[in-house]
Amino acid sequence: MSTINSRGGNTKKIVKCAGCGAQIQFDNPGKPGFIPIDVYNKRLNEGSEVLCQRCFRIKHYGILTSEIDEDELADFLKNAVKRFKNVLYVFDTFDFDGTFRPEILREVNADHVMFVANKFDTLPKTISGSQLKLWLVERIRTLVDGIRTNPRDIFITSTKSGFGLSKLRETLEKMNGEMLVVGVTNVGKSSILKALTESHVVTSPYPGTTIGLVEHRLGKLRLYDTPGIIVSDRMLDLFDAKCQARILAQGEVTRKTFKPSEEEVIFVSGLCRMTAQLVGVSELRPIFQIFAPENVSFHKTSSLAFIQNFQKHFGRLLVPPCSKMSIEGLEFKEERIIVNEEEEVCIPGLCWINVKRGPVEFKITLPKVVKVVVRPSLIKPKRKFNQNKDD
Repeated sequence: MSTINSRGGNTKKIVKCAGCGAQIQFDNPGKPGFIPIDVYNKRLNEGSEVLCQRCFRIKHYGILTSEIDEDELADFLKNAVKRFKNVLYVFDTFDFDGTFRPEILREVNADHVMFVANKFDTLPKTISGSQLKLWLVERIRTLVDGIRTNPRDIFITSTKSGFGLSKLRETLEKMNGEMLVVGVTNVGKSSILKALTESHVVTSPYPGTTIGLVEHRLGKLRLYDTPGIIVSDRMLDLFDAKCQARILAQGEVTRKTFKPSEEEVIFVSGLCRMTAQLVGVSELRPIFQIFAPENVSFHKTSSLAFIQNFQKHFGRLLVPPCSKMSIEGLEFKEERIIVNEEEEVCIPGLCWINVKRGPVEFKITLPKVVKVVVRPSLIKPKRKFNQNKDD
């Protein structure tokens, strides 16, 4: 690791950004850790914390100003995970299928993996913590072969409300040694560590603000925050950082019930649309609920003109995208899937769809890079809909 000279002396020392942990450097504004040398010396003389230019602008202005080299981050993380025997894996409860990545766990060479299901406050209030935990145990066991996960290894939290943080803190305080904290961008890793350890880090609504390993101490345990892992198969990943920050769930997600005819098209944002038909019962309509963050729009239409010219409505009737956006070069696909009652179809980084009367055949048009997941229902139906008549 290179070192820097403090102005006015010959002593060389390693200085890291107090926010992201990147090594301070003066030469390349486009690289992590940059700060103008005169600003650096001024902060040293004042006894102020040293933040790189990027973290300073995030902290004081909420502005993300530099890009991240994804390949460099991926290599960095692969090397980091080989050192640790204890791992804390953080994911987003609402966007479970977008932020729980089995491929990450395959890279981890750990004896003990604990899971934190964060942003519990974004789920419908009808879902209890115990209900969510049991569902997560089964999903994790299904997605990761051979993993020995039990409910005591899963912690349900919300950094916004403080839910579950005391229990997580009590568990970690009984441990010692080192633990690596990993997760996809914007699941709240840095916010959780800040809440647990009361240490100073830069917490931002923008993805990918943690650049290097940042050490936190909790009792005899040293926790190391890692860069947020950048993925590319969620709807969220198609939008810029400002739009991502706008459409991420900030509170309880909205739900809307649909009972569409065969001719009606439902838009969820501007880049996903679908039709739905009840399988085997032509005279009845399907019934399902769509759950999405509050700033994601729903629009149902049978207007051919609207469907053919949907791009004109970007940023207004259809959000995201949050403004005008060219989709030239963006390839689309149509997925035909049959979803039964007590199943859900999830479009990571956007929404999930819970079937109330089924089975339903969905025809979903969305960007080719975005995956579609059918999974057991998190919300079980309170009553069975009559298959022989419309309720």
